[in-house]
Amino acid sequence: MKKILRKEKTLCYLLILFSSMILCMPLLNSQIDMTYDDGIQHICRLMGTWQSIEEGQPFAVIMSEFCNGFGYSWNIFYSPLTAFFPLIFHLIGANFTICIKIFIWFCTFLSGIFMFQFVQKVTRNNKIGIIAAIIYIFVPYRLTDMYIRNALAEYTTFVFFPLVFDGLYTLFHKKNKWGYKLTLGAVGLILTHTVITMYMAIFALLYVLINVRKLKQIVIWKKLAIHVILILAITAFFWVPLLEHALATNYEVFMPGRMERNDANFGVDILSLFFTSKDNSMIFELGFVTIIGLLLCIPVIKKWRKHKKNSIYALYIFSLIAGLISIIMSLDIFPFAMLPGILKMLQFPFRMLTFASFFLSLVVAINIGIIAKKIKTQDIIIVLVACATIAIALSSHAHYLEEEFDENKLWPAIPVTENTGRVHAGCATFEYLPSKAFENLEYIKTRESGTKILEGSAQIENEHKEGSKAEFDIQYVLSTTKIELPYIYYLGYIVTLESDGNKEELTTYETENGFIGITLPVMEKGHILVEYKGTVAMYVSTIISSIAVILSLVVGIYMHYWKTKKQGGLYANKTSKSK
Repeated sequence: MKKILRKEKTLCYLLILFSSMILCMPLLNSQIDMTYDDGIQHICRLMGTWQSIEEGQPFAVIMSEFCNGFGYSWNIFYSPLTAFFPLIFHLIGANFTICIKIFIWFCTFLSGIFMFQFVQKVTRNNKIGIIAAIIYIFVPYRLTDMYIRNALAEYTTFVFFPLVFDGLYTLFHKKNKWGYKLTLGAVGLILTHTVITMYMAIFALLYVLINVRKLKQIVIWKKLAIHVILILAITAFFWVPLLEHALATNYEVFMPGRMERNDANFGVDILSLFFTSKDNSMIFELGFVTIIGLLLCIPVIKKWRKHKKNSIYALYIFSLIAGLISIIMSLDIFPFAMLPGILKMLQFPFRMLTFASFFLSLVVAINIGIIAKKIKTQDIIIVLVACATIAIALSSHAHYLEEEFDENKLWPAIPVTENTGRVHAGCATFEYLPSKAFENLEYIKTRESGTKILEGSAQIENEHKEGSKAEFDIQYVLSTTKIELPYIYYLGYIVTLESDGNKEELTTYETENGFIGITLPVMEKGHILVEYKGTVAMYVSTIISSIAVILSLVVGIYMHYWKTKKQGGLYANKTSKSK
């Protein structure tokens, strides 16, 4: 029997692989526009991150060629997973655009695998699990993220939704299980998309609350506490520097209202949930498989009434409500502007369809399983063909170029000039600038590339700047002199003064232009060296994250080995036979 189940699971994984390949087929077209909307930002970000690595920066966060060579940072503020993982494929020769395409395929495949494992665990039915995975892979809103908005980070979150709820379900309903996937999923979300993580945390908290009876068990509290500690420790290398910069000065991304939207212009028209016209630039429809599947909720709920205390039923009802709420919140009639400011950082109400896609895939799969009673192979094929047909038809909304895109046009980094509009390739809307620099963009556009004397007098010679490292000789400093270095203000730049055989580290500060400033003491001559080395908090948090990862792996491997030895080893078999 076990061999049959294993063989069935293998076939499910192959079907998920096949489904992922179908959905990602348009990526094989070299003329598909991967630069449209957010796409150009992700390509530029990969380029900047790679350059940071080549420079030897310890944390690869300063993209030194951006913002006219004054340096710009995405990776301090924007979750890092989508900036680093795609670069693995660059190591084997793929250009940055292809890196993104391969990464998207991996995300598609893994999201299907994790969805299958989650639903299979809940229902103990491989066929319901594979139907959920297929629906989840082909949900139409994915096409908007993949081929229209090129929203790489948002698309990546599809991988981690099933992991979070797999872990929660295991924690509450599988005796003596830790639900390690909760930590894995939460860490993945935090390192992928901060705002979507916040919304998922709300849904996860609500699910915890509906299992309030389980919270009477101290062991559950202990496990939840350990999960939270691990999640915070593993992701410390990201959120600690983020918090450090938020406390250091005003950066645009942290300014009230900067990342919020108070209008419903980006809400979904109700008709768009059912039909995507040729004129519609984005795809918001649910797909007729999901719509038909939802119509089955009424007979399924009637059939399941007597199982109200069943853990599967509770998850089913929760997912149905969460999915419907997500759809309602995505609509243009929903009063999105009345939400608290922190929730409006979601920016686009239609992003709620990511959550609806996840929750409703589970609901529809269970509906099909209950109504069909015994799912047959042809039922799975029908679902696959129906979902794939919708996806293939809707993929016609993707943007294509007349000829293959040459990403080399984006490098060296495109300069910020008087022709730069609200959005700039590589800097987005400049939301990661210090507010002083953002309010004075004209200064960035016209500033010369060298060091400037702001106050006092001195003579600067032999200045050489390469990436995030610069050095120059300075002499005739007759009074206390303030100078501005050719770098935008981010923490972690170390400025060393060598004079009369002595070396000292100078204190940096933010100038009125949002650049790095230093104050020079009186001296006859000296040498200044500027390097980006990161902050103490960056080093400490990275060590904490590394220890947490290693500890988690060691404990996980040990527990797996111990469990195998105790439950599946030769000695255990003999013991069970003797009994």
